[in-house]
Amino acid sequence: MRNAVSLLMAGLIGLAASSAYADNLSFTLENQTPNMIVQFYATPADGGTRSELLNKKGLYGGKSRQLTIADGSDACVYKIRAVFENDSFYDVRDEVDFCENDTYTLAD
Repeated sequence: MRNAVSLLMAGLIGLAASSAYADNLSFTLENQTPNMIVQFYATPADGGTRSELLNKKGLYGGKSRQLTIADGSDACVYKIRAVFENDSFYDVRDEVDFCENDTYTLAD
């Protein structure tokens, strides 16, 4: 009986630990601007750690790339910022729900 209770408790603890983290969120970033994006950040809308998603790989205008948010949070909604090669930047005014959107396009 003790072993059965121990196994049940271990299973419940494992289940709770695995559900505490969301799956990684993947989406396609489309750069429809004439400028190269040199940094692309995502921050959970309710606060948390900002993640740099391009990892020092630029994204030229007219190109797209699959990116993954693997920040260990269970967030779906993010604030994002794109930094371009000329040091200008673009902050998204509205929050983006990456659980609902698998593509995000930056355009002029």
